[in-house]
Amino acid sequence: MAGAWFTECELPPDAFAVVMATGIVSVAADYHGYWRLGIALSIFAVVAFVALGLGFLARTVNHPVGVAAPVDDPGVALRRFAFVAACAVLDVRWAGNSLACWLLGGLTVAAWLLLAPLAVVGVRSRPTEDLRGRARGAWLLPSVATAGLATAVSNFALHLRMSSVVVIAVLAWLAGMVVYLVVTWLIAWRALAAPFVPDQVTPDSWILMGALAITTLAGDHILAAVHALHGPSALAAWARPVTLVAWALASSWIPLLLYAALWRVDRVPGSLRYQAAWWAAVFPLGMYSAASAATAAELHMPALRTLSLVFFWIACTVWTLVAIGLLRSGLGYGLRSRHELARLAR
Repeated sequence: MAGAWFTECELPPDAFAVVMATGIVSVAADYHGYWRLGIALSIFAVVAFVALGLGFLARTVNHPVGVAAPVDDPGVALRRFAFVAACAVLDVRWAGNSLACWLLGGLTVAAWLLLAPLAVVGVRSRPTEDLRGRARGAWLLPSVATAGLATAVSNFALHLRMSSVVVIAVLAWLAGMVVYLVVTWLIAWRALAAPFVPDQVTPDSWILMGALAITTLAGDHILAAVHALHGPSALAAWARPVTLVAWALASSWIPLLLYAALWRVDRVPGSLRYQAAWWAAVFPLGMYSAASAATAAELHMPALRTLSLVFFWIACTVWTLVAIGLLRSGLGYGLRSRHELARLAR
């Protein structure tokens, strides 16, 4: 019965958001010296990554048409970039290990190259008005994934000892910013085109901040690679202010998103109940902590380390609450599935 459930379970396109969230909170824990907590979270992230990967493969083998069918749906194609982002986050977590760096970095590059054309097809298949009407925070996952690609390529540059590879990381970094601007424009257009309602404030709205936070982290990785490999000073000269601007913009989103979240809680009963989209809210909080810590170290701004510590504990608390929600939801779903399978077997 368990095998049948595992095979038939239909995973949402952004299921790997749980890996993104857990992995980046693990990175933040490591930055602040909580290495036992960091190891525990990283083990959870790896187990979740493998389990979700096997689940997706099983689903693909048993229902290949069903997996491939929604490829022209931008809501599906764009959210699948959660896998790329998850690989990139794990790559950051295990960047010091050469084997893990090559494996996870290679997966990041390969998955991005596979999903990018599918995303273009999905987006181009719909009129602009339709894209505007459906745009949401999860659509920023390609921007997150592309910034993650920049961090992975930066790690490749360090392992290869080739400063020229950093140029590829910079190109990915810039591409992620362009994607962010385009999708944010669609989201803003949607918000202004009609009366704004609380239902539009979903947990994945926090990716508006998280995408800029990982852009900051990518900038820190690029600067670290340039300094370690004695790359062009001109590159470091303009990458530094861009990194700081990305961090400042990410910071500016926090009060607005917090107000919007409280507004939704006040207007929509049951807003705080568990749903898978909450993992997309944990990730930005952890990423903001990790990016602030990396910026503090790379740009010698110790005040940001204190801010990073505050957001680490916020992210850790929210992660715990969402994980409890996942556990309760999983137990309830497992019991319902068992009863259903037992009923069918009779």
